Amino acid sequence: MLRQNSKQMKSFKLKIFCDFDGTISKNDVWINTIYQFIDDKEKFKDLLNEFHAGNIGTKETGIRIIDLVENFSLENFNTAIDKEEIDEYFKDFIIHCRDNSIELRVVSSGWDHYINRILGSEGIDLEVYSTELVLNKTADSEYELSTKYNYTDEYCQLCETCKRNILISNTNDLDDEISVFIGDGVSDYCVSNFADIVFAKGNLASYCWKNNITYFEYKNFQDIRNKLTKLISSGKIKQRQEARVRRKDIFLGG
Repeated sequence: MLRQNSKQMKSFKLKIFCDFDGTISKNDVWINTIYQFIDDKEKFKDLLNEFHAGNIGTKETGIRIIDLVENFSLENFNTAIDKEEIDEYFKDFIIHCRDNSIELRVVSSGWDHYINRILGSEGIDLEVYSTELVLNKTADSEYELSTKYNYTDEYCQLCETCKRNILISNTNDLDDEISVFIGDGVSDYCVSNFADIVFAKGNLASYCWKNNITYFEYKNFQDIRNKLTKLISSGKIKQRQEARVRRKDIFLGG
C-alpha cells in the first residue's frame, strides 16, 4: 500500500485499468490484423467512421466487421499479430507497479487471441478482460469467426467489454482505493467518467477535454510512471468526487 506525504499520512491503494489497442500496443492490432481478410475496404472504412462518430458501439462494430471477413487464415492472422509491437516502456511500468504493490489490469474490447499472444510473446502475465474470439473449424478446414462476451453489461448493448463495470467492481471506495484508467480511444469514453485519475491521448484526450474530465496527457508509459510518482510524492493522489458519485449511482442502480 502506498502512503501520501507525512503531512496527510493517509494510506491509499492504486488500482490501474489499462486499455490495450493503441495504448499498450503501438497500433490498433485489431484493425491492422483483420484488415487483410476484408475485400470490401470502403464498407470497412464506413463502418469504422460510424464507430468513431459514436453512432454504433464496439459490440455492433465487432459483429459487422466479422461479417465482412473473407478467406480467413489463422496462420496469416498470427503472422500479422507477431509483427505488432508494444510500448517500449510498458515492461518497466509493470515492474514499477509490482514493486509498489499497484494492481494492474488490462481491459479491452479487442480479441483475447491477439492480446494473449502478444503479451505471452513478451513474457507478460497480467489479468486480462477482453472479448473472446471463437475459432470454429469447418469441414473444409477453414475457420468461421464469432465472439463471446464474458464481460459485457446485461443492460447495455454498446460495449463488448464493459470497462466501467470492471473498474467499479474491482475498486473499493470505502477502503481508500484509487482507480486509474489509461486509454486512447472511443471505447474508453464511458469508463473515463468513473475513474479517479485518467491518462489519455488521441480521441480519449479530446473527449475528456470536451466533457470537463480532468486528465493527464501522455505519449508512453514512462510519462505515466513519472506523473504518478510526482502525484504520489506531492500528496495529490485522491478520489475524484464526481467519479465517486457516479460509481455510487451505479451501485444504487441510478
